[in-house]
Amino acid sequence: MQFEQGNNLPRVRVTNQSAILRMVYHFGPITRADIAKRLDLTLPTITTNINDMMTAGVVQELDAPEPMDHRHGRRSRPLDIVPNARQFIGVEMRGSESAACLTDYRGQVLCSRSVPSPSRDYEDNLDLTCRLIRSMLDDRGLTFDDVDGLGFCVPGLVDTRSGVLNVRPSYNWYDKNLLRDVKRRLRFDKPITIENNACARAYGASLFQRELLNDVPTFAYLFIHMGIACPLILNSSSSFGSIVGAGEVGHMVMEPNGPQCTCGNHGCLEAISSDRAIISRCMDALARGGAPILRTLCPKGEEPSMANILQAQREGDSDVYLIVERAVYTLGLAIANIDNFTCPRIMLIEGELFRAPANRQQLLDVVHRNICKVTRTDTDFVFVEPDQFSGARGAAAVAIFHDLGSGAG
Repeated sequence: MQFEQGNNLPRVRVTNQSAILRMVYHFGPITRADIAKRLDLTLPTITTNINDMMTAGVVQELDAPEPMDHRHGRRSRPLDIVPNARQFIGVEMRGSESAACLTDYRGQVLCSRSVPSPSRDYEDNLDLTCRLIRSMLDDRGLTFDDVDGLGFCVPGLVDTRSGVLNVRPSYNWYDKNLLRDVKRRLRFDKPITIENNACARAYGASLFQRELLNDVPTFAYLFIHMGIACPLILNSSSSFGSIVGAGEVGHMVMEPNGPQCTCGNHGCLEAISSDRAIISRCMDALARGGAPILRTLCPKGEEPSMANILQAQREGDSDVYLIVERAVYTLGLAIANIDNFTCPRIMLIEGELFRAPANRQQLLDVVHRNICKVTRTDTDFVFVEPDQFSGARGAAAVAIFHDLGSGAG
């Protein structure tokens, strides 16, 4: 990636700084010579920009490794990010809960908090979430002056450029200007990013799971909750974290004339395999007098949780078993189709459904039976343990990604 110095030197400088900073972030510890080679920039350009970043306190020199042969003289000192140089807030506002965390530059969680949000009203949810952010900082003795960026993620279709939530069908939220509304409530004058919550998790994997994803050109992140999404991330030697599409695979039609989805269509993957769909079918089974083991696990009249459902499945509830089996089977067909179309090197899979080893095995069996073996079969399917704060941490990753793109200022 060669950067020409035209008539806009400040822009060229920021572009070069951003590329160098991202290189240090993704591949550090790394030497100046390796950065120059990867970016096709001169060593003096690298040195000048690195000096500025070291002065700003975001990049540091590490001790050089001892040479195997002392005759080769002084070794270059590798560079890496200073983890505590900056702090970022990540927030996920979803379903019946909002979660927030504060991370350092490397995504290490410094503190976290969550709060139930029983209301489905947009304004109520946003008020509750903004109070959560303030109380988290107060508990740590911090103010917004100590924070360098804020990432905010939600389910639904998000216009990341404008910060507008275009639609969240299950809550009937349309055209909600999240960026404007968060700014008004928090009076936070530093960068705020708005992203879909599945895409945020993909950013989190890209930035924080280096040992798994270094040098992987493409990976997908399948997230199953009340909806289903699967964004695809493209990486190259000099460009990182390009998301392709919104990943709304939950609205692939899997069973024409099947159950109605929240989008209005019938037979969508989300209407069969999402947590919402599984819980709804289990409720129907209870209403018919079935699912006897699940009935003993749920307080009378209350909606079963996914934990209740998985326990009933494990204890041999045949009604629950059939509901879950159908959900996993349909999801396996969808994953095979996604893999045939996109061919990611790795697919990360996060969902409460796959806390159960039996469901993981069934899913992989269905996927491998339906992948097109003529083309390629080397996708690694990696199950991610569901975490209450994975979305919030992913939102912080989006804020960090934005910060890396702005250079070292």
